[in-house]
Order: sequence, then C-alpha cells, then structure tokens
Amino acid sequence: MSSVVAHGDFIFSVLGRDENAISAVEAGYRGARFDHVGIAVEQDGALLVLEAIDPEVKAGPYANYVERSKNTEGLPRLAYARLLPEYRHWLPAAVRYGMSQLGVYYDKLFLPSERQLYCSELIVDMFAHANGGPFFRETPMSFRRDDTGNILDDWSRRYAHYGVPVPEGAPGSHPGGLSLDHRLHVYRVEPAVPGYQR
Repeated sequence: MSSVVAHGDFIFSVLGRDENAISAVEAGYRGARFDHVGIAVEQDGALLVLEAIDPEVKAGPYANYVERSKNTEGLPRLAYARLLPEYRHWLPAAVRYGMSQLGVYYDKLFLPSERQLYCSELIVDMFAHANGGPFFRETPMSFRRDDTGNILDDWSRRYAHYGVPVPEGAPGSHPGGLSLDHRLHVYRVEPAVPGYQR
C-alpha cells in the first residue's frame, strides 16, 4: 500500500502532551497514545484535513495539521491509516457528509449528541451516514487511566467546572480505539508517537 497520503486516509495525531487526559485512557495501534484524528480530503488540488477540533468542525491545510502535532523537539506525532479496498466505496458519501458538518461546534464534553461533535465522533458519524447504519463500532467511553482504573483529575475538574457528572460508560469513540479497527490498514507511524511499539 502506498505511503503517500491520499484522499480518505485517517490521520491519527497527538496534539497535547505525550500523555494527556485523552491519550491516557485508551491505547491505540501497537500501544500508540493518540488524542486526535482527522481525515485527509483532496479539494481543488489541495490536501486538507477534515477534523472536529475546538471551536468547530473545519477542513484546513494538511501542513498545518502536521505542524500542530509536533512535540517540543519539532518531531511530528502522526500515524496514517487507509480503509481496506473492499470498504473504500463508502468514502465519497462519508466525505460529503463530513464536509456538510463544517462549522458544527466542537463537543468539549464528549457527550452523545449530534448538535456538537468531537474528533472521532465526526468520523464515526460520517461512515454511519454513508453506510445507512453503524459502521465503526461505538463503545462505552472511559475517563479512567487504563493502567490504574482511576478517573483522571483533568476529567473530574473539567466536568465539575460545567456542573455535570463525568459520562463514564456513555456510548462514544476514541482515536485510539478507532486506530485498532480491522478495516483500517495503518501504513505509517512516525517514531515520535508516544507508546508506539514497533
């Protein structure tokens, strides 16, 4: 499979610290600790990344997406995956739906609602729409460290600030879990991705 980034490729990334409130709750492909995901979209000869990120769903230049993933040493923390050929026929409808969501507010509380979207939720919704039903499986969300089982302080503080309980166990998705889906072929992982085991 080509290592050149193509339309429809999933780009998993790390935007915050190597270990943060999102990456600490679920390991992804070969132990990688992702906290974000977007999907590559070719438009008018340019490569963009469609993503749900604060403050809203947007499609921005691929180069900017790469730049945001860099660690303090300037190394990108990205992994690239492609749908296996037998599933790629869903891409056109999925991308059309995703682009129709531009401007939808980002969901800072990761709640199961279509009025706001977080990164992996956007992609799950895109393919559910294209498929006419669930495609990527939703799972009970966890806000607990996967090594200790304790809810992270960052999550406790965030939900306390908004006056709502931590939605432990609510249906949802996570970039790490999405990277493990058997219909995706991960074809490149940058060495700086935290937790990745070759």
